[in-house]
Amino acid sequence: MSDTVNSSPISIKEVGFFLRPNRPELLKPFQNIQKKFERLGIKVFIVEESAKMLKLEGENILPKKELCERSDILISLGGDGTLLSTVRESFEYSKPILSIQAGTLGFLVDLDVRDIDFFVEQLVKGEYKIEQRRVLSITIGEEREFALNDVTVTNRKRMAMANIYVYEKNHVVNNYHGDGLVISTATGSTAYNLSLGGPILSPEMSSFILTPIAPHSLSQRPIVLPPNLKISLGIEGSDGLLKIDGQKDVNLSEHERVHISIHERPIRIIRNEKYNFFKILRRKLKWGTEM
Repeated sequence: MSDTVNSSPISIKEVGFFLRPNRPELLKPFQNIQKKFERLGIKVFIVEESAKMLKLEGENILPKKELCERSDILISLGGDGTLLSTVRESFEYSKPILSIQAGTLGFLVDLDVRDIDFFVEQLVKGEYKIEQRRVLSITIGEEREFALNDVTVTNRKRMAMANIYVYEKNHVVNNYHGDGLVISTATGSTAYNLSLGGPILSPEMSSFILTPIAPHSLSQRPIVLPPNLKISLGIEGSDGLLKIDGQKDVNLSEHERVHISIHERPIRIIRNEKYNFFKILRRKLKWGTEM
């Protein structure tokens, strides 16, 4: 799935906002963006939890389900973490997401709140591109989760060793002995995976990566797997803990199976036409610059 200039612009009449939690100072930026959209005849909704944080009242405050169903696009206002949570919260509704940075420097979010006046006009004119990125589908029993970046498997006891076994169908992929295992998407390759020495994948790739955390063997190395491969994993000798995108914890019982694969449907992120992944690498990770 590659970046493509949007040849068939989305008809935008209603937009829905998700804001970074515990940041009431986002009231003014939100209201400024709201006014800009409304001047162009676009209705603005805000999810209940964000409205409560900002102490707002009004008919434009909606529960998550209704907001996602009614909005033509969704907007995350905050940072990388806000985008990650917005993706998980709204994935089943398959709506394009515009992410706006408000605060500290982000990596996934490239549009700054100070640039929004100009970009809203571009958005309405259809002058943007849609970037498609793949997510992990994670199934534990009857529960299903999604992750844009990664899922981490560790011992439920903090700082204790984890024995993790990974299968592809009935074939053993590997047994990992160490502090844990990170399963990341191409998007997540520049997150926890990178700090563990894993490879950077170009974001349009559909592959995923298994990267051990502090393995107790020099032979345990990161491996890139194809998108059609479906794996299952479990933990032996202790209970485990799954952390979804670094935000949500899911308890895992010993020998309980977790099924992980790349979901067939990508998410759609609205980007400035000038967005370039390698430019972001150079600017934010100082990639390729002299030390």
